Amino acid sequence: MRHYGAIGATHLRPIRGGYIQAPGTETTTHDIDWVAVERAINSPDCRIELNLAERRAASLLMLHAGYSPREISTRLCIFQRQIERWRHDGKPLVIEPVERTCSVAGCDEKHRAHGLCCRHYDETRRSASKQVAA
Repeated sequence: MRHYGAIGATHLRPIRGGYIQAPGTETTTHDIDWVAVERAINSPDCRIELNLAERRAASLLMLHAGYSPREISTRLCIFQRQIERWRHDGKPLVIEPVERTCSVAGCDEKHRAHGLCCRHYDETRRSASKQVAA
C-alpha cells in the first residue's frame, strides 16, 4: 500500500522512505507527544493539531528523512521560513524523559502514574476499590 502526501492542489507524490519513527521509546517527553508527531508525519490525509514543540520535532525529523521545507510546510501547515529557522537554530531535539517525583508532600520517589509514586498510586487504587466494594 502506498501513502501519498499532497504538494499542491494537483500533484501527489509517495511518502519518501516509508514510515518515519520518533526517536526513543517514550511516548511523551517534555512538551512533545511522540505518538501525535508520528501520526502527523505519516498520515498524509490526517490533520493533527500539534503544539509548537511537536511541530518543531516533526519538521526536524522530516528534514532528516530528506523532505524539503516546502513538502514539510504543506504536510504540517507550517511556514517554510519557520522550518528554515528551526533547521539553522542548532538546538537539538530533547528526547530524554523528564524525571518527575511524586506529588504527595514529603515523598521524593520517582513518578509512576497520575502524579504519584508506586506506593501512593497503589494505595489510592486500593482505597478506591474498597469504597466501591462498601
